[in-house]
Parts: sequence; structure tokens; C-alpha cells
Amino acid sequence: MLSNINKYKFDHKYIIKTLFNIFPLIMLMPSGYINLYIATFIIYSYAFFFINKVNIKIFFTDYLLFIFFTSSIISTIIGYEKSDYIIIAKSFADIRFALLFLLIRNLFYNEIIKICTLLRLCLFFTIFLSLDIFLQFSYGKDIFGYPEINGRYGGIFGDEAIAGSYIQKFSIFSILAIIYLKHNNILNKRLFLFSIVIILGTGILLTLDRIPFLIYILLLLLLFILIKNLRKIIFLCIISIIIIFFLFYGNNILIKNRYYPLIKFTEAILVKFSNIININENIKDSNVNLKEKTMQTGIEYLLLFDSAIYTFENNFWIGSGKKSYYKSCDKLKKYRKDLLCAPHPHNIYLEISIYQGFVGLLIFIIFLIMLLKKFYYDLIIQKNNKANEILKISLLIWFICEISPLRSYGSIFQTVNGTFFWFVISIISSKLFIKKNIY
Repeated sequence: MLSNINKYKFDHKYIIKTLFNIFPLIMLMPSGYINLYIATFIIYSYAFFFINKVNIKIFFTDYLLFIFFTSSIISTIIGYEKSDYIIIAKSFADIRFALLFLLIRNLFYNEIIKICTLLRLCLFFTIFLSLDIFLQFSYGKDIFGYPEINGRYGGIFGDEAIAGSYIQKFSIFSILAIIYLKHNNILNKRLFLFSIVIILGTGILLTLDRIPFLIYILLLLLLFILIKNLRKIIFLCIISIIIIFFLFYGNNILIKNRYYPLIKFTEAILVKFSNIININENIKDSNVNLKEKTMQTGIEYLLLFDSAIYTFENNFWIGSGKKSYYKSCDKLKKYRKDLLCAPHPHNIYLEISIYQGFVGLLIFIIFLIMLLKKFYYDLIIQKNNKANEILKISLLIWFICEISPLRSYGSIFQTVNGTFFWFVISIISSKLFIKKNIY
């Protein structure tokens, strides 16, 4: 009787593994479910650590991260009026990202989780979403009946324009899943890789999300440069995606209208940089709606970044607190009417600068430098086996693409973007600071 009971003993590690592996599925859901998932994952796992007296390994980067989020709380308390209790409460809630970071790395450290199942699920859901968008683009509705909205194809995400970002962010893990696929026939494996890269790239293109598409191309270029044994197939992928882009650009009005400003902006850079400045001056002097004008010329992000820098300069040391950009920017319009204000500045570094000032930005940059230093030490100084090297290089590529100072980016303090950013950063940290195999 007792042996039968022990046979069906509840496996807490299995629950933790499941919570970790279903991450790509959870990220397809609304933000409320994502917050519930984070809370469940954190509480359940830390309770398991406490009850079973599991050793929690803490590195200097962990202290930095907790200091970083604490500085956000302090800046928010100082910068906001007493009536803004909800914003202050949200700044305290951001500590969940630091707890998630520490948790995932310690789950790897204690060999409770591995990354292999997560990679396979990333592959499955990115293919699913890409095919769902193909269906919506071709027939007007996706598999769940969602139509295109305002000329944007979001698939299962409906009216939220984040489908392209989802595919792009998970694409490196999907590619890794194929690389680590156990298959004796190398030709079939490479054909599979080629097919998946094309499907994901076309899926991102059809969402009309410009930045994710460009980042996806950059990601492939870095794979081509850094991983020698994949160069031929990745080169074919890049050429094929460029051909597909121009085929759609020449035959689909939505894609043409979406990418035309970007192409004109690129042409202006190639021909003469002063053209951009002239466009900028014409916009400032015009009575036409500023945002509408900048969208037509493709330099909206330049004006947004310029406005964010000006806002940061007026709250230099400790910033003005969480979700303060629009309010601070709007107040400064009496000094500069050309400011382009938005809910957030669409750039990681400018967002941190405005919210937490130079102090918060410095902490964040030191944190990133420590990760880059570990990448350099592990890839250049130390010698790794081939499989281990590919995993690290792929994570480095994701890291470079996501932290590029010049790219536009959603808020890393917001549920969807923040959860994804800190979740993957924790995996990167696990691979860099822990010598055990995480695959």
C-alpha cells in the first residue's frame, strides 16, 4: 500500500519544469494571465526552495538588478504626487522581474530545469503564429476568426500589434531547436532550417512590424558572420527573405505603404544626411500635425528620441519616476513646441534615463557590461565544445539585437516586453555564470 502511495507522490520539480517550459504559450495570452503566471512561478518555486532548503546562489549581477529596481521605486516616489499611488505600487511590483531573474538562474544552477523543451515549444509556437498570420493575410481572418485591424495582421493577438515582435524575439530559440535537433541526415536538417527561417521571416514581414523584421535580418546576418558551419544555408535564407520582401513590396499596397517611409529615410542617409535635417526643420515649421508628418517621412523615432533626450536633461540625476515620460514631456512643450510625446520613449536607455536618471542608467549599463565581459571571457578566452559554443553565440546574438542603443523598443517595465526581456536575460546569465550544461 505504501509503495503505491510513493509511486504517485506529487512531483514538485515537474510542476516547476512545466511552468518554465510553457513560457512561449503564456506569452501569447493577455497581460493579466502573464502576471498571474509570473506570480505563480515565483511563489511556487521559491516555496520549493525554502521547504527543501535548496541553495540559492547569488552573484554581483543579482545585487545590481535589485538596486536597479529599487532606484526605480525611489525615483517614482520622489517624482510623483501623493495621488499617484497606483504608479508607485506598480514600481514596487517591478521587483518581480528581479525575482524572476534570480529564480531562473538558480533553477538552472540546481539542475531543476533544462532549456531543450523550451526551445522545441518556441519552435512550435512561432511556426503556429506565422502560419496563423499567413491565413489571416490570405483570407482576411485567422484560425480563431480574428480579422486584420487597421491594416495590421496580428493573428491570435487581435488588435495588439505585437505578433511580429513575438516571432522575432523567439526566433533565435526556434533556430537553436533545429540546430540541436537529433537527425542523421544533415541535408534534411538544413532544408528544415531553411524552411523554418523563411516561414518566420515571412510571418514577421506580413505583420507589418518594421523593427522586428529589420532585427530579424540583423539576427540572421550575425548568425552568418559568427557561426561558420551555417554560413551557406543562412546566406541562402537572407537572399530568399530579401527577394520575398521586394516581391511583396512591389505587389502589396499595405506592405509598400508601411516600408516606403523607411526606404526613403534610408535613401536620404545614403544620399546626403543633411536631407534628414531639412525634413526635420520643415516639419517643425509646418502647421500640419507633427506625428502625421513624421510618420510620412519615416523619421518619427528620431524626433521621439530627441524629445526623450530633452526630457531626460531636465531630470538628469534621478529621473522623474515610472511612466512619467508623457507627463514630463507634455509639461516641457511650453519651452519646445516641437516635442513629440508618447506613453514611453521607445528606447531602453532613454526610458531608464527618464524614469531613473543617470544613476539608474549607470547601474543598468554596468549590469550589461558584466554580461558582455562574461561573453568575451567564455567565447574568446576559454575553449568550449562546439555545441556549447553555438548556444553561447546564439544567446550573444539575441543579446546584441535586443540591447542595441539605436533600436526602438517597448518598455522593459511593462508586462509583455518586460517579462520576455528579463526572462531571456536570466537564461543568458545562467549560461554565462554557471558552468553546468543548461541544455
